[in-house]
Amino acid sequence: MVPVRSLDDLMETAHGYQRSMALFAALKLGIFSALARGGAGAAAVARRVGADRRRLAVLLNGLTAMGLLRKTGGRYRNGEVAASFLVGGPRSKTSILLHQGDCWRDWSRLEETVRGGRKERPLGGDEQENFIRGMEDNARERAAHVAAKFRLRPGERLLDLGGGPGTYAVAWARRYPRAAVTLFDTRGTLRITRRILDEKGAFGVVRLIEGDFLADPIGGPYDFIWISHILHAFSEKDCRALLRKARRAVVAGGRVAVQEFLVDEGGASPPGPAFFSVHMVAVTEGGRAYSAREVAGMLRAAGFGKTAFAGSDPRGVGIVTARA
Repeated sequence: MVPVRSLDDLMETAHGYQRSMALFAALKLGIFSALARGGAGAAAVARRVGADRRRLAVLLNGLTAMGLLRKTGGRYRNGEVAASFLVGGPRSKTSILLHQGDCWRDWSRLEETVRGGRKERPLGGDEQENFIRGMEDNARERAAHVAAKFRLRPGERLLDLGGGPGTYAVAWARRYPRAAVTLFDTRGTLRITRRILDEKGAFGVVRLIEGDFLADPIGGPYDFIWISHILHAFSEKDCRALLRKARRAVVAGGRVAVQEFLVDEGGASPPGPAFFSVHMVAVTEGGRAYSAREVAGMLRAAGFGKTAFAGSDPRGVGIVTARA
């Protein structure tokens, strides 16, 4: 995130939504996929995506100005970033970007939300699909690293609590096939999870439990509980309740690891997690980003023992661990 330090920065920030909306419109129209096979003129792209030729040409030129497309002699083709991340494949970020577009309605009501006059809007249909698959986009590269860092012995039982698409759970299950890996999430989420697991050839390698982790039993006992990017969606009260439930479900001497976008003390840095906290205010009823100290304090209050924190990566993602 570029800090606002001049009038030009201020005006660029004010106009930033225009670039975002152009990107979201292009994704929903299928422009980048339409150009995946090679260059084409505006008329051909308009036919492929079902759009007005004149208006689409203006949008294509705007996307070219952004660097997402390249234009030569009236023909457009995907730029390097679009070809790498916006047309599907193992590096695709399409779903998480579509999810960000789905959040536009919530962000447009941020003033009302901050005043306290809005309730959280539940996701459903395509929005929920975009969200769950977006979590897969975000976790795809990190999951293997995490699974290697947190090793499982034969017979150990791991719970991926609120594990969404199952990216981390599958990474553990494949790396440690003699361990028992369970993923807990809601019925609506697991309908999407099952499709993702089937697409990855991983159906059956992870046990699935349906439920609301704030209201329902989470099973157990477990030797290790993984809680990734869950706490930020909830109030401190709900986070404490969830961690107490995790403590009851883990064996004596067992482990818990909480992965989060972590803010520094005071909440105003690093810029990414600090602004992500604003996002949580926009889209949830009680969520925000927490600091490593706050997460550690909630873990200790839930009954876990000594906590540890090894620092965050450049995006502000860090992991706080504790023992039961």
